[in-house]
Amino acid sequence: MKKLFITIVSLSILFMSCKGGDKSEKATKDTTKEVEDKTVTAICLLDKLSIRETPSAKGKWITSMSLGEKVMFTEEETTDAASKKVYYKVKLTDGKEGWTRATFLAVNGTVGAMLEEASVYKRPDLLTKTDKKYSVMDIIAVTENKGDWMKVKGRRTEGEYIEEGWIKSSNISNDEIDIATAKFARSAMSKSTMTERIKALEEVINNQDLSSSKFINVLKSKIEDYKAKNVAIDVNDVKVEEAK
Repeated sequence: MKKLFITIVSLSILFMSCKGGDKSEKATKDTTKEVEDKTVTAICLLDKLSIRETPSAKGKWITSMSLGEKVMFTEEETTDAASKKVYYKVKLTDGKEGWTRATFLAVNGTVGAMLEEASVYKRPDLLTKTDKKYSVMDIIAVTENKGDWMKVKGRRTEGEYIEEGWIKSSNISNDEIDIATAKFARSAMSKSTMTERIKALEEVINNQDLSSSKFINVLKSKIEDYKAKNVAIDVNDVKVEEAK
C-alpha cells in the first residue's frame, strides 16, 4: 500500500510539472507574439534609397532599399546637425541595420500599386479634389483607411516629391505580384531608348513569376505603342537620309 501511495504521488507531481511546462511554453509564445505585434514597420518610397552607418549623407554606405520594400523601423531617429534632415534607423530582412532619410519612409504603412489613373483629394471628401493624379502602376504606401478612402504617400509619375493625399481604395492593388510587376515595369519604361524599353518590358511579361499580374495586358499595349513609335522614328530617319 505504501508503494502504491508513493507511485500515485509521483505521478501527480509529474502531471503538475507537465501542466506547468505547458503554461510556461504558452506564456513564452504569447510574449513572442506580443513582441512581433509591436514591431514597427515602414515602407520605402524611393528606389535605391541608401542606408548608411551614420545619420548623414556623408555616412559610410551600407546598402540600398528598393521602392516598395518593407523594413523594420527601430524607432530611433535623429536630425543631422549639418543638413537639418531627419534620419530613421531601420533593419532589413537580411539583418543589416543603418540610417536612412525619414522623408522617404512611410511608417506603419502598407505597400500598394495603382490599378488605374486616380485623382488625389485633400481629404476623404469628393469636394476636395485636386488637379493631381496618380498614374497606373505608381507604387505608394497606404497610411490610413476611412471607409472606401485611403490616405496614401508616395511620388507620382508626374510629380517631383513625396506627397500625401486621399484616393478611392478601389484604385489600389496590394497584391505582391502586381506590386513587383509595377516596380519592374516602371524601371523598364525609364530606359533611354525605345528599343531598350521594349526589350525590358518583354522581359517583364515573359517572367513566369509575374504572369498572373493585372498589369500584363497594360504592358503588352505599351510594348505595341513603343514599337509603333520606333517604326515612326525609323521612317523619319530614312526620309532625312534620303533628303541629304
